[in-house]
Amino acid sequence: MSDLNQKLLSELEILSAPARYVVALSGGLDSIVLLHSMASLRDAGLLKAELAAIHVNHQLSTAAMDWESFCTETCQQWLVPLTTRKVSVPPDGSLEAAARAVRYKVFRDLVRSGDWLLLAHHLDDQIETSLYRFLRGAGPQGLSGIPRMRALGNATLWRPFLDFTRADLHSYAVAHRLKWMEDTSNREGLHDRNFLRLDVLPILERRWPDYRLSWRKSLGLMVESNELQKELADQDLVSILSPRGGLFLVQLKQLNSARQRNVIRRWAKRLGLLTLGWKITHQLVDEFLPSSGSGSRFDIVDCLIFCHGGELLAVHKPSAVRPQPCGFLASDRLVQLRPQNGTLSTSQISGDGINIKFQKLEVRYRTGSETLKMRGRPVKSLKDLLREAGMPPWQRQRVPLIYVESDLICVPGIGVAECYQAGPGDLGVVIQWQSPQLLITPERPLAPKVE
Repeated sequence: MSDLNQKLLSELEILSAPARYVVALSGGLDSIVLLHSMASLRDAGLLKAELAAIHVNHQLSTAAMDWESFCTETCQQWLVPLTTRKVSVPPDGSLEAAARAVRYKVFRDLVRSGDWLLLAHHLDDQIETSLYRFLRGAGPQGLSGIPRMRALGNATLWRPFLDFTRADLHSYAVAHRLKWMEDTSNREGLHDRNFLRLDVLPILERRWPDYRLSWRKSLGLMVESNELQKELADQDLVSILSPRGGLFLVQLKQLNSARQRNVIRRWAKRLGLLTLGWKITHQLVDEFLPSSGSGSRFDIVDCLIFCHGGELLAVHKPSAVRPQPCGFLASDRLVQLRPQNGTLSTSQISGDGINIKFQKLEVRYRTGSETLKMRGRPVKSLKDLLREAGMPPWQRQRVPLIYVESDLICVPGIGVAECYQAGPGDLGVVIQWQSPQLLITPERPLAPKVE
C-alpha cells in the first residue's frame, strides 16, 4: 500500500463512519488521485461506507463537456456512482469566486445528511491560500489556511490531502498510471493565485527548497493562535453577553481594544453574521463605541448595530420600502401589517382606549413632526414620547399610528389623544401592537455555562 493510501486509511480508522464518502471530482490530477485512492481502499474492503462522486460542470470553457465525459467514463471504469450537475456562473465580479460559490451551492444541494464530502486540496493549495490572504491583510483565522474539516449543512466537508504536496500527488498518479485532464487556465498568470503558483513560489523554492515544511509548521501555529482567540472570546462572552443576545456595553468597554475586537468578531460569527474584517472592527471599537450614546447605530453589511439600553445589539436591516398607510382598522379583528411591521389587535373595554364613536380609524406611519396631547400631560412630540417610553430605535419608524382623518389620535403602547379617549362609562377600543422581531438572536446559547 502506498504512503498516501496508508495515511488516508489511518485517518479514516480514527474517524466515525459517515453515511457516504462523496468525492468532489473535477477530472484534474488532484481529484483523480483522491478518487483512485478511495476506490482502492474500497476494493480492499477498508472503507466504512459507500463511495460516490459529484462533478460540477461550470460551462466556462469549450472543453467543459470533455471534462464531464472524462469524469463519467472514469467513474464507470472504477464502479463509482457519479452525479453531474451543469451550472451557470454569474459574470459579475471575480469569476473564480463566483464559480466557487455556485460549486459549493451544488455540493450543499447534493450531499445528504451524514455524508462526508471529500475535496482534494493539498499542501501547495494551503500555502497559496495563506500567502494570498496574507497579501490581503488577513488575521490568524485567514492565515490558518483551508480548514481540514468543517460542517457543510448536515454533512461534513473533509480535505484529507492537506499534508501532501502537489508533487506527492503527481508521483502517485504516475506510479498508478492514472489519466487526468489538464486545465490550461492554470498556466495563465493573470489570476492572482496562478501568479503566486507560477511566478512567486518557485522563487522561494529555489532559495529555500524545504520551505513547505516550515510553512506547514507556521500554519499549525496559526491554527493554534486562532483557536486560542476563540477560547478567549468565549470566556469574555460569559460576562458580557446579555440574555437577549447583545453585549453589555459597560463590561465590553472594560476590555482592552484588542479583546473588544476579538469578542465582537466572535459574537458576530456566532450570531450568523458575515465575518467582520479589520476595517469594520476597528471602526466599531476605535470610533463608534467611544462616542456612541443610546440610539446610536452602525451600519455593517448584513445588519445594523445599535447601542440601546446599555447593550450592543444586532438588528436585521429594515426593508428598503418605506412603510405605507394600510387602510382602515376594524375594531373587532387582528390586522397583519406589512412585512417587518408586526400586527395590531383590538379589544373593547369600558372607560379606556379610543371612544367607540370614532369609527374610521386609519393606520399610518411616521413622516416627522407628529405630536400628541394625552390626558393630564402637555403636548409632546412623538419623537420624545417614543424615547421616553424606551422604544428601541429600530422600531420607531415602524410603530403604527392611528388617525381619524388628519388627527393623530393614538400611538399603541404610548397613549390616546385626550379629546378622543373614552370617558367613564364610555365604551372604548384598545389597540395593541405586537412589534416585529428584528433583533438577531442566537439559535443556541452563545456562551458556555458557568458552573
